[in-house]
Amino acid sequence: MLITLLIAHALALPLLVERFDGAPVGWKERVASQNGGGPSSKYAVANGVITFTATPATKKFLSFGKRVDLRGVEWLEVTAKLTATGVEGAAPGVVCGVFLRFDTGQVVATRECAPRQDEAPHRRHIAVPAGARDMEVGVWLGAAGAITVDDIVVESAVPDLKSLGRGRFQYHWVGNDGFREEQLEANDVRFGELAAFFGAPATLKLDYWKYADAPTLEAFTGDMRSYVATDTAVHTLLRSDVRAMMAALSRGWGNPGPLFFEGLAVHLAGDWDGRDPRLSTRQAVNAGTASSLAALLEPAKFAAEPPERAYTYAGAFVSWLVANKGAETVKACFGAVSATATPAANLAGLEKALGAPLSKIEADFRESL
Repeated sequence: MLITLLIAHALALPLLVERFDGAPVGWKERVASQNGGGPSSKYAVANGVITFTATPATKKFLSFGKRVDLRGVEWLEVTAKLTATGVEGAAPGVVCGVFLRFDTGQVVATRECAPRQDEAPHRRHIAVPAGARDMEVGVWLGAAGAITVDDIVVESAVPDLKSLGRGRFQYHWVGNDGFREEQLEANDVRFGELAAFFGAPATLKLDYWKYADAPTLEAFTGDMRSYVATDTAVHTLLRSDVRAMMAALSRGWGNPGPLFFEGLAVHLAGDWDGRDPRLSTRQAVNAGTASSLAALLEPAKFAAEPPERAYTYAGAFVSWLVANKGAETVKACFGAVSATATPAANLAGLEKALGAPLSKIEADFRESL
C-alpha cells in the first residue's frame, strides 16, 4: 500500500515549476521569430520575475524556455502570473507571455496578446497533440511592449469534460453544464438553416464547446470573449449561439466588420432583441435618427451608434440585399470589405461588389422601407 501511495503521489507532481527566484536551471535562449536584420528583444531575470521588452524597431524576438517530457500525458494545466503593457495592436497569434511549443510543431500561447495584469495566476487547459513526446515551456514577447512573468506551473491534469455526439455536432462541456433535449433539437434546426445558407458541405460537423462563464472559456481557449469560432469548432457561453455558428460557417467568406457580419446575424435570427429590424429602421429613417451605410461601414462608428439603431439597420439592410440581390451578393460583400481596411478601400470594394454607388444602393434600400 505504501508503494502504491508513493507512486500516485509522484505521478501528481508538476511537470515544471519556475518561480524565477534565482537563475533558471535548464532554460535556454533561442530566436523565436525574426523579421530581417535589426535589434533583438531583451529579457532579464531579476526581483523574482522574468521581464521581456521590445520596441517598434525590434526585428529579432527572443524566447527563453525549457524542455519537458510528455510521454503518457494527455492534458496539461498551466498557470502563471502575467503583466503586459504597451502591446496594443499586436497581430493575431502573436505571443506575449507563456507558451508551449510541442515537438509536433504546434505552438500554444496561454493567453491572447493584450494588456493585462494578473493579481492571481491565470489558468489554461491544453490538450496534448497526438504523437507529442516532449515540448518547450517558455516565455516570449513577440510585439513591441513589455511583459513580466512569474510562478509558471505546468501539471498533468485531465479536466472534467463531458461529450455527446449528435447529428452534425460533437458537444463538449465541463462538469454538469450540459444540454436539455429541446436545446439540442433547436441547434439541429438552426445549424441546418445556416449550413444551407452558407452552402456548407453536408459532411461538415461542428465541435460545440459550452462553458459556464468567460474565465472558463478563456482557460480552454486563451481568449477572453463571449465566443471563439474556427472552421470546425465554436467555443461559447451559450447553449445555442447563432452568431458563433455563423462565424464558423462564414470564415471562408471574409472578415467584413460589423455592418455585414452583425447584419447577417440579425437577418438569420429574424429579429434583434425582439425588435423587427425593418420596422425599427423605418422609424429611425422617418425620425431622421438613422445613420448612413457609409458610417456604419466603419467598425468604430458602428460601435459608437446606439445598438438598437446600428444592429437593426444592419439587419434590415442585409435582409434587403438577400431578398433583392441574393446570398451570393452578400458573400461578395463579405469578401470586398475588411474590418482592418481603410474606409476608402472598403467603400471602393463594396461599390464594386454591389455594382453601384453606395448612395444609390442606400437610397433604394430606404425607398423599400
